[in-house]
Amino acid sequence: MIKIDKLIDSISSFLRERFDSMKGDLIEKISSIISKLISFFILFLILMFVVGFASISLGNYINTVLDSSFLGYGIISLFYLIIFLLLFQLSKSGTLKKMIEKEMRKGLKN
Repeated sequence: MIKIDKLIDSISSFLRERFDSMKGDLIEKISSIISKLISFFILFLILMFVVGFASISLGNYINTVLDSSFLGYGIISLFYLIIFLLLFQLSKSGTLKKMIEKEMRKGLKN
């Protein structure tokens, strides 16, 4: 009886230690993923400001060159519309999803 109790105690302590080890690894991976996501969103937000102001600046420049008060903004809008349509087509074909999944897997491995 005593050997069975010792065996049960050693098995339960092994399982407890294994669980604690897995729990620590999981917490570390989750915190790493969350910190990468927060960093990505901060950089993405800053990039959106840069793209927005660059678009306005380029629109103003094109307006000056073409001596128009709206044509530059229309050209920039058309450029973004073309990019949107290309991304939409990639999305419909599934290529965009595959590219994003590939990058996500690559990012999670690091």
